[in-house]
Amino acid sequence: IRIGVVEDLGGGMRATAQYNLDPRVMATDNGALARDEMFIGLSGGFGQIRLGSPNSVGLTTFLTASPLGTGIGSGYGVTAADYSFIRHNRSARYDSPAINGFTASLLYAPGNDQVVAGSPAPAQLIGNARQVTEIGLRYAKGPLTIAYANVAQAAQTTGAAAAVSIAKTSTNILAASYRIGGTTLSAGWNDGDALFNRTATAATALKSEGSRIGISHSMGAITLMASIANQKTDGVKEDVTGLRADYALSKRTVAYLGYENWDNKNATTAAANGITMSAFPAVNKGDRKITSIGLRHSF
Repeated sequence: IRIGVVEDLGGGMRATAQYNLDPRVMATDNGALARDEMFIGLSGGFGQIRLGSPNSVGLTTFLTASPLGTGIGSGYGVTAADYSFIRHNRSARYDSPAINGFTASLLYAPGNDQVVAGSPAPAQLIGNARQVTEIGLRYAKGPLTIAYANVAQAAQTTGAAAAVSIAKTSTNILAASYRIGGTTLSAGWNDGDALFNRTATAATALKSEGSRIGISHSMGAITLMASIANQKTDGVKEDVTGLRADYALSKRTVAYLGYENWDNKNATTAAANGITMSAFPAVNKGDRKITSIGLRHSF
């Protein structure tokens, strides 16, 4: 659910405010008013500035190579969680105006003023606790789009009695898509440090690298999408295959059928990897298959 306000200030400048609600989070958050993307902004000939929790530069780059977005089959929560944040609280994002197809982006999040070790460990998984800087460069002209982003986190030590040192991290993301008629081909790559460490002792950042390919084909009211993604972090390898079919009932209403197969090829147990967060993808080894069917309407 998106609530947005736009005011024309004259001279080509506009003020914006946006508040998104995510019903999927509401269902698991005791009925709380679950917040999604939220920001106030100002745009004009200088570009666009957004303050609050706008989508991250890393996410924008990831979406260039993902025909399935961040939904079922995309592998975003399983593989891309190692190298791309969705958004940050208390962040500021600037996007330059497009010049010959090029756009530059910068995002900064100062992190929490006082960081404490959370439970369960590792403490670095507590959201928005670290200072983050993201930079991006995007080229979009004609059928070709190429996007690059670097996501960097500062080192940090928790303020708890049992202090935990968290290593600084830096990861690079590169994505591209090319449209040929009703078909769009896409590919993505990432290399660098994992955003999250798998143990409570985080003095050394972990290596994480992966890639993805995707295709989308539209024929009238039907759009078919497929993607294959893989990620390897500290010896833990994960593959995700996704398929989806959309059928447009009208300009704003779409029926869809999706499928995802997640395969964690690591045969060792979670304890052997020092994993203590049950929500971390590598905890559950083996295959996981999901099928989804639904109706989507845009207001």
